[in-house]
Amino acid sequence: MNRLFRHMAKLLLAGIILTVAGCAYDDAVREVHKQPAGSEGLAIAFSNGIIDNPVRIRTRAVKVSLLSDHTNSMGVWGWQTTPEGQVERLFLNQDVTFNTPTAKWTYNPVKYWDYKSNYRFSAYAPHSGSVPGVTALIDNLTHAITITGVTLEGSNTIDSGVPAPPANFCSVPDVDWMIDRTGQSMAGFYRTEVMFNMQHILSKLCIRVARAATLPRDSVIAVTVDSIKIGSFIAQGDFAQTMSNDPILMAQEWTPVDTLPRYDITSARHVSIPDSAVYVLESLLIPQHVDDSQYIQIWYKIGNDGGYINRMNNVFPLDNLYSVFETGKNYVITVTIGPDPIKFDAGVQDWAGHQAVNRLIDNN
Repeated sequence: MNRLFRHMAKLLLAGIILTVAGCAYDDAVREVHKQPAGSEGLAIAFSNGIIDNPVRIRTRAVKVSLLSDHTNSMGVWGWQTTPEGQVERLFLNQDVTFNTPTAKWTYNPVKYWDYKSNYRFSAYAPHSGSVPGVTALIDNLTHAITITGVTLEGSNTIDSGVPAPPANFCSVPDVDWMIDRTGQSMAGFYRTEVMFNMQHILSKLCIRVARAATLPRDSVIAVTVDSIKIGSFIAQGDFAQTMSNDPILMAQEWTPVDTLPRYDITSARHVSIPDSAVYVLESLLIPQHVDDSQYIQIWYKIGNDGGYINRMNNVFPLDNLYSVFETGKNYVITVTIGPDPIKFDAGVQDWAGHQAVNRLIDNN
């Protein structure tokens, strides 16, 4: 009997200890949850987003670009789902800006995690408030983003021949628009920084120039591109995101608005072409179909050791190279100059790609 009594007493004591421990844990969680405003551990924070990581793949690409390298603002929408299942809007196109001295993304007023809630965030960049005439909205049900009133003027990031394009438009007037196509979801219990995976939504056009292998090196001493002009392009468009990854549907996300005057893009001028190819133009485009009025025109000269300079001016239809410019794609035209008629190598690459492409067009 005494042994049984001692055993029951031990069980009762263990139960009391577990109950006290459980209460202590609950109290600790409640204390964390009730931490006052200003606690960095509870503030919803945004880390530096990445660009061009494959959509719907959680592993990071080998080489990525950081959002702060391309823009200093983004627009964020956010929703909180409470334990009772109620959905509350947390952010409404919130302007989140990058603070260079602290290397942090900041916003005001600061919002705080509820450890029992779940969250969903959507984002685009830069924030529409930083670009006059642009409006950004989101569908509350599908979370599809629309950006209207986007205009371009044909900025070229390159002012001399370079081996690779900058793939960065911070230094020019035209804006490189991006969205996180899938959004980010997380539980409030983890309270981690929110990191967006941005994708480019405009088209990009690059032109590189190369010497033909058939140029006689013993007599040709210089190949110079005085200028290349390409156009004319639609200057305005509206973007409406599809929530599908179907390439056909994604190709229909942009509606060009052909009411403003069209523009031409001009390459870097008076570029001496070395033995290896160099880029002379990198510019953004509103995704659009190519029509028979668009063209590429090149002024160049070939000089020989006898002092003779052969100056040439050629115009070619752009629709011989491409039929359409689509969202998020990088279109690279390689112009090969030699003793024969100019040849064009017209291809499509990933956004930051700068290798030779593979569809050869002979413009005799």
